[in-house]
Amino acid sequence: MLLPEWTERTAKRGLDPLGLQNSGVQLYQTLVPGISNVTLRVRYYGLYCWASEAYAQEVRSTSVDEWRDWIRRLEALHALVAAHVGGQVGVAGIEWAQRRLALDDFEDVDFTEGASLDRDCDIYLRQSFGVFGQAYLSQLIELGLFEVPQHHLIPVRTAAGLVVAKAFGASIGEQLGQALVDAIKIAKVTRTQLAQMKPILPSEIQAGNERDAYEAVLFGTDVEATVSTQRRRDTLMLVLHSARETSKRPNSTIVRQRLFKADQPVPVSLEVQRLRWETYHAQDLWQSAAGALLSWSISIIEEFDDGRSLPEIHAEVAARLRDRSAETSKLIWREYRGSVDLDDSAFNERMRRLLSNQELREDRALVGIEQLAALDERCRLRPDLESEIVRSFALGGGGRSIRSELQWIRKNENRSLDQVVPDMVAERIISRHTWVATQKLRRQRDYTFLFESREGRYAFRSQSDPVLTTPRLDPAIQFLVDIKLIGVEGCTGAGLAIIEQVH
Repeated sequence: MLLPEWTERTAKRGLDPLGLQNSGVQLYQTLVPGISNVTLRVRYYGLYCWASEAYAQEVRSTSVDEWRDWIRRLEALHALVAAHVGGQVGVAGIEWAQRRLALDDFEDVDFTEGASLDRDCDIYLRQSFGVFGQAYLSQLIELGLFEVPQHHLIPVRTAAGLVVAKAFGASIGEQLGQALVDAIKIAKVTRTQLAQMKPILPSEIQAGNERDAYEAVLFGTDVEATVSTQRRRDTLMLVLHSARETSKRPNSTIVRQRLFKADQPVPVSLEVQRLRWETYHAQDLWQSAAGALLSWSISIIEEFDDGRSLPEIHAEVAARLRDRSAETSKLIWREYRGSVDLDDSAFNERMRRLLSNQELREDRALVGIEQLAALDERCRLRPDLESEIVRSFALGGGGRSIRSELQWIRKNENRSLDQVVPDMVAERIISRHTWVATQKLRRQRDYTFLFESREGRYAFRSQSDPVLTTPRLDPAIQFLVDIKLIGVEGCTGAGLAIIEQVH
């Protein structure tokens, strides 16, 4: 018997099970262009610009295969240096390098196999063009440091990239630069040379032209301002302000929570960007709260081996709300939203509880309902935030966001909680996940259903817990640390000088 190909399913952990996270991802991508969640150290930008120039001088070939071998050997060598010296973070291939160095104690280290694409060997990275192609190239192009010429397919440094390449080359010195080229060509290096190559590592940026070049690229001081340049610069400025106010090296959680506050002491010129970050964080809080409702819904389905029908789930949600608090369950939504705590610390505490695995899913769902109500009320009281939400998120199509969900809530704000929440679970959670998973199956052949519909009843497959998205802030902070604008005590003198330029 022949079966349709789509029935040959492979279960896959579903990312964004409600189709809500993607809206936040699309927004934060516009807030820090040129930096991504997988561009972990700013010095890779200089390393790749130098590598492009060295390739043009030493190899002079438009063969894609030769360029790929060059970049893979460079990355493998870079990882070996990092592993030999130690103390580095954000270096691609570091685990492979540690294994390779532990194989023997010979002075000579051959990394031909490690830099190859032979899957039968222990190779430093499976991606064909290494972390350069996987993570950095798109951001190098965004920053104007690389381009792909029309007459061949090898990415090359631009004129702006040449400035960075020369700064990197001058920083490591001509002798070390030639040693790198020689090692790349033969895919061999000595352990003594690995120690001598320490100056190429991410942590070794020194004060001078190279450090200044990275600052100019990140803050866009040497180019005509574009929307992308201005937004990246403004985000980095906001990070510097957070570092100054906290007097320590911040992390992404600290920064995003500070930018969520409407009364942050930032210059007027940065308020528009701060509001965009507040909008992003509100969206992320919304989707994580909805994720808690999804988790609760799945647990209700799981209680019965044969699952539950949608009317049964609807009735169960309403009954449990009444059992927890008959009085609260009878409040109409707009009354309920006016009763929740709107203090910033309350938003943070609810977020902490939503992401905690220490509480029952039903308890977290109730926290999620409260978070949704608080966000609704915050937006109602803040026309500037609501307007930015409208600008940031489109309606229509298959996408969902805080904007679409607020629109649905507002249409139901005069109904009681024990009516609104069950409808939300049925329409915006259960039915929504089914639609999202169906689209992934049709378009990507990924089977991401968390529950299955069987003769009108939903049967449990797997659980899902709420998560926050990762908005590129940690790499951005690391970049500022790398170029000596942030230290363990917050802003350095150089960082403070940049802040003062804006006042």
